[in-house]
Amino acid sequence: MKLEKYQIYGLIGAAFFFVALLWPKVYNKDVYTSKMEASRVERVFGLKGFVKKWEHLGTQISDFVIPVDGKVIVPQGAPLWRIILDAPQYPRTAFPDGLLVNIHINGPANGCRNVDCLHEIDTINHYIGMQSLRTSAPVLSKVGGYLAFFMFLSLLVFVFVKKKLLGWLVILPLVTPFIFIVVFSYWTHWIGYHLNPWASFKVHSFTPILYGIGKVAQFSTHNRPAYGFTLLMIAFVFISLSYLSKRKYLKNQGVLQ
Repeated sequence: MKLEKYQIYGLIGAAFFFVALLWPKVYNKDVYTSKMEASRVERVFGLKGFVKKWEHLGTQISDFVIPVDGKVIVPQGAPLWRIILDAPQYPRTAFPDGLLVNIHINGPANGCRNVDCLHEIDTINHYIGMQSLRTSAPVLSKVGGYLAFFMFLSLLVFVFVKKKLLGWLVILPLVTPFIFIVVFSYWTHWIGYHLNPWASFKVHSFTPILYGIGKVAQFSTHNRPAYGFTLLMIAFVFISLSYLSKRKYLKNQGVLQ
């Protein structure tokens, strides 16, 4: 079957989109269950307003996973952002990469090999009154996988239906990188400005830096996009080219004026 140029662009964009947001990771069922139990950490303080409603809604949504013969397949994609924390009690001699946490479409994940760095960072955050990273974006971290799968299917429909433009199908995939930035920025700001006043160490409210190097007390963070975000932007380029190319194709076919 001969593919049109817009279809080639679209399939390339869909492939990058799939790897960025849906590339699966396989866990043993017991390991995954333990991981989920560990994520149910006690809240540092009471949530209020619509954030409390979001958190409650997030607990009602099932994780986007596929159980298969004692295994659990988790479509979590590539890391979209990286948070690296340096602290005096975690010297670079013992932690050459610092305490690394990767942000995926379904929430934060440990980025270290021999230690649970996400747990270590949450422990440090607890002492300054910051809420656990695991509780951030409770709704998006649950529905993100479902949305990504729906968007991937919509891209395939856009590519293979030739007689209609169906441009609305690519709107959400195109704005996904920017939605991620907005949501990620909001939640980093929220957890930095809602510190527990009864924490062991008193620090002023702050907005954790989105990109670059930030410093709070004796801790420093290095935040930057991970390769998954790069893949998402490459997908953005190819999906845009696919849309423009399909418009031209349909005009040549006399379908569009």
